[in-house]
Parts: sequence; C-alpha cells; structure tokens
Amino acid sequence: MSRDAVHARYVAALTRRMQAAAPAVQRVLQARLAQVQTPAPDPVAQEAPAANSAAPPARPRPKRQPLNPSPASPLAQLNQHVATLSQAPAAARTELRSAQAFRHTWSRMRAEDEVSEAVQRGPDNAGPLNSHMLVLRTLGLLRELSPDYLQRFMAHAETLLWLEQAGSRLKPAAAKNKPARGKK
Repeated sequence: MSRDAVHARYVAALTRRMQAAAPAVQRVLQARLAQVQTPAPDPVAQEAPAANSAAPPARPRPKRQPLNPSPASPLAQLNQHVATLSQAPAAARTELRSAQAFRHTWSRMRAEDEVSEAVQRGPDNAGPLNSHMLVLRTLGLLRELSPDYLQRFMAHAETLLWLEQAGSRLKPAAAKNKPARGKK
C-alpha cells in the first residue's frame, strides 16, 4: 500500500470519527485533520535560489523520516512482538509434526493414567451421592467418551491447582511483611 493510500485512509478515518464524536472531541479532531491535510513546509524549497546561474542542479528531495515517538510502553512493545511473530512464516512458528504428535500422545496418556490412578485410589465404601465418587465416575465416563476433552480438562484442572498452590505460598510471605501491632 502506498504512502498516499495510507494517508487517504487515515484522513477518511479521522473524518468518520469526527462525525460521530462529541463537540469537544470534534474540535480536537478538526485541528488534527487540518494539520494532517496541510503539508509541512519543505526546507529544501524554502532555500533562496543562488544568484549564480551556473549553480548545480537542485538536489532530489530527501524522504521524510517519521517522527521518533517516545519510548513505547511495555504493552505496545508486547503488541509489536506478537505482531512480528504472527507475520513470521508458518515454518518458523511451528514445531515438527512428530514432536506435536508425541506431545499430544504423551499428554493424552498422562491424563488417562491420572484418571485411572484416581479411580483406583477412590473410597471403597462411598455412598451413591459421595461427591468424590461422583467426580471419579464422571472422569471415568469422560475418559471413555472423549479422551481429547479429558486431556484438555485435566490440563485446565492442573493449571488451576498450580495457581492455588502458588497463591497459598504467597499468603504466608505477605503475612510476614505486615508489621506486628504492639500492645498498649
């Protein structure tokens, strides 16, 4: 897309935004639109022509360099990084098919093994409405009906368990940092 096409789209977007904005915002957008539509003075063209007619021909006009914005925020840097990665060729972003298949098979087998172990460790004389037994039966049925869904469910459950454990480790550390109240 050429620079002129980008500029035209930018002006059109400013115009649309201005029409739908509040009056105070419209004034700001009008000022910006006037600034964008008015070309900046060319410093090469403003130079006084030389009095000597044998002056060398005028230099070609240098391309305008974009203004250097202030350092980007961390969020802007992250967005730029993600955009760069998403524009990379597919071969650079993906791993080998054999590695994908191995990871998928390994995680499926691990989820099935964990469910099998949990069912074996289940309570022997639990009643029909025992919540532990209900969960184990549900996981067993899920293993038979949809192994892929069981694999994803177990991954989510493990993540939640990890977050809970990490949160419990942070609570005692936060309690130690609080100043103790003195008795009066």
